[in-house]
Amino acid sequence: MRGWPIIVCATFVLLALLRIPLIVAEAEDGSRKLDLAIIVLPTLKDAEAARHQVQNGADFAVLAREKSVDATSVDGGYMGKLDPDQLRPELRKALNGLRADELTGIIPLPSGFAIVKVLASAPNTTDINPARISSLLATGAIRFGAQISGLNEADAVFMQYSKPDGWERDLEEVCRIRTESLAHAKKNIRANLSADRPSGNQFSLAEKIQGHSAVAQLFAYSGEMNDSIEEWKIAYSLAQSGEPQFLPNLEESLGTSYLHLAEMENDVYQGSKDVDIFPPLNPHASYSRQEASKLAIGYFNQYLQDRPDDLEVRWLLNLAYMTLGQYPAGVPNEFLFPETEFHSKQSIGKFRDVAPAEGLNSFRAAGGLIVDDFDNDGQLDVVASSMDVCDPIRFFHNNGDGTFSDRTQEAGILDQLGGLNIVQADYNNDGCMDILVLRGGWEFPHRKSLLRNNCNGTFTDVTDASGLGITVTATQSAAWADIDNDGLLDLFIANEGAPAQLFHNRGNGTFEEIGKAAGIDETAFSKGVTAADYDGDGFVDFYVTHQHGTNSLFHNNGNKTFTEVGREAGVQAPSFSFATWFFDYDNDGWPDLFVAGYLTSVPEALKTYAGIPQNAETLKLYHNKHDGTFEDVTAKVGLNKVYMPMGSNFGDIDNDGYLDFYLGVGQPSYAALLPHVLFRNNEGKSFVDVTESSGTGELHKGHGIAFADLRRRGSEDIVAQIGGAVPGDKHSMRVFENPGSSNDWLNVRLVGVKSNREASGAQIHVTVRSRHVPARSIHRTVGQTSSFGGNPLEQHIGLGPQGESVDLDIYWPVSDTRQHFAGIRKDQFIEIKEFAPEYKTLERTPVPRPAHLNRVTSAQAAR
Repeated sequence: MRGWPIIVCATFVLLALLRIPLIVAEAEDGSRKLDLAIIVLPTLKDAEAARHQVQNGADFAVLAREKSVDATSVDGGYMGKLDPDQLRPELRKALNGLRADELTGIIPLPSGFAIVKVLASAPNTTDINPARISSLLATGAIRFGAQISGLNEADAVFMQYSKPDGWERDLEEVCRIRTESLAHAKKNIRANLSADRPSGNQFSLAEKIQGHSAVAQLFAYSGEMNDSIEEWKIAYSLAQSGEPQFLPNLEESLGTSYLHLAEMENDVYQGSKDVDIFPPLNPHASYSRQEASKLAIGYFNQYLQDRPDDLEVRWLLNLAYMTLGQYPAGVPNEFLFPETEFHSKQSIGKFRDVAPAEGLNSFRAAGGLIVDDFDNDGQLDVVASSMDVCDPIRFFHNNGDGTFSDRTQEAGILDQLGGLNIVQADYNNDGCMDILVLRGGWEFPHRKSLLRNNCNGTFTDVTDASGLGITVTATQSAAWADIDNDGLLDLFIANEGAPAQLFHNRGNGTFEEIGKAAGIDETAFSKGVTAADYDGDGFVDFYVTHQHGTNSLFHNNGNKTFTEVGREAGVQAPSFSFATWFFDYDNDGWPDLFVAGYLTSVPEALKTYAGIPQNAETLKLYHNKHDGTFEDVTAKVGLNKVYMPMGSNFGDIDNDGYLDFYLGVGQPSYAALLPHVLFRNNEGKSFVDVTESSGTGELHKGHGIAFADLRRRGSEDIVAQIGGAVPGDKHSMRVFENPGSSNDWLNVRLVGVKSNREASGAQIHVTVRSRHVPARSIHRTVGQTSSFGGNPLEQHIGLGPQGESVDLDIYWPVSDTRQHFAGIRKDQFIEIKEFAPEYKTLERTPVPRPAHLNRVTSAQAAR
């Protein structure tokens, strides 16, 4: 450990939020526009090395092309001739006073660590795409708020801590380094701040404030909120004595920290209570321990005296009053967010959290979630991971009676620590679902794991034996798909700051990496991957989202190569993207594309509810035009809204045959408390927010999301992995049980023979006929769902009301064959095998709703 200087680097993110006047560089002609180039790297260590190389004569543009994870890398890092006022505040500050051929220091950004160079002249380059730098621009007045979680600080001390060779391949070693580096950092910084130093080498008042703030962040990371608050209070007292520009951020930090402490003291995170559903299910519920909430209100009010229009702090003040049972009546009128701004225009009934009753007592940080039948007993099991590098994955076996048992140890995977995302697939066609664990997303590279299902309730780690362990990367994004129609599932992995990888399945349990040969090995800060045959040519394509720059659509050329066609197809936005999926939202038989914008600003999201114009990019829905291109229909369907979706997924909540979706909202800061959002699909014409009426507005961080019929009752529940990015923000899982509807349904399980066993890529066309209405068509494609959360691969299909005749048509792209089944009885589970002339009825015994969920009062039903 090098002690204090490490934490100065770690506090840059905090300092970027302070309102300090900036003096920007000027070009030689006196104008404010500069030719700028940038390199963004995933770790502080990488950025330090790159800066050292440039200082010692390395060509900046060459380094940018070879190593930068920013979208500008294709142009040698060139951003264009820009006025620094156009840039993000971190970049503006770093350019202070620089002239031609000078470098900035290292600049923490949401996507990594950057260095910027002021060029003497524009490079001789062509095809500069303005969208490539959109994530670096200041798009109007966007406030990012206080960042209270300690994630950046904890990762900085982790990366600087001494490590043995090969640490990134040893999960227990990663856990040890995390634990020791945190303890050393807290101890050493406190010692540095309190030590007697020579008079000429004393810390300035500002440095002391920054130092105590950094320690506060590290304690916040661990959830040691009393120690964290004491450090914030020291920093606050110092700022009052002579550095008043620090006070606003410290007031919000203290208010947020006290609010988080109040939640912890009242067991909100592990207790799975309704008090963190917004609008509150019981407006009169309150915390039993209220002192911390009252202190939070005091600091928020102090902040708002001079900044009454700050939406984030006003919102946190409303939530603090909610914990006292005084929302909305007790909130000062000038700061009130009325409940009416969150009311739903439609109702599909009230969902109830049944996770504790069912034994799904997973208490996790941010992580992945998949639901499927992993032991082939006809029941859907649940698997959850956690980005906490010391947390094991959890395997919950469905007992078939409405309860689950934790069988992690019996499954032999207790040593599988960490994992921000998990993806299921039957990669070896043995009829048993396997699990891929992805690690390092947002943080630092370490190993992934491929867990082969042994078909006996246990799993074996075959990562190295399969060939997937050839490199160690930071990622959370992968998609399984048969790229060449050979009946074997291949694997595409999009990494953060390293080339994307395409692993071709050899059919013998091993894979060959062909990303470069396939032309799909782009280097970017990738956050989501989804797969579909979007143009109907019989070959699956890939869409990749990036945290900055333009997104990519890779068209499959049919010969194990791909061409990037995002611009031509019209699907490059948003420039800050996260979760994504293909789905046929209007049942026209063509896969449409959803992309979740992810600019981490609480105020921008709050503007959605307050009806204030936003500066951030909205969600995106692209309608497939059937000609290889897409139309942006976001505004047309009512989705031109700003949230912060992370884990998100789709399903049919009311069995009307149209796919709805649920957004798990949040970001690492403890201040990011926003309700998750449930959208109902209005017959493919628009989407309506039904969060309030359904009771699904969980306020804490949402990650892996799945829609699944856990009780085999013919309606899909919403299973949500809740929890933030740091150990101090863990939360219990939610299982929002569907209240049910009068509509009919059909559950279809396809089994490939020549195609891959799980039938990924197979297409289902359902025709429902009734006497008095025209026939209805419903389309589904088997395969992965969201890029962050996994539904079962069996297809739950809502049929709508009063169907009298149901026909099924199945198309198998690999064998280029079709099956037709007429007169299928509705409201049942069936299995269809490729080439088979008949379908098989599956026996599934429905589990009744828990008795206490049937006792809904008329007042509750009306809400």
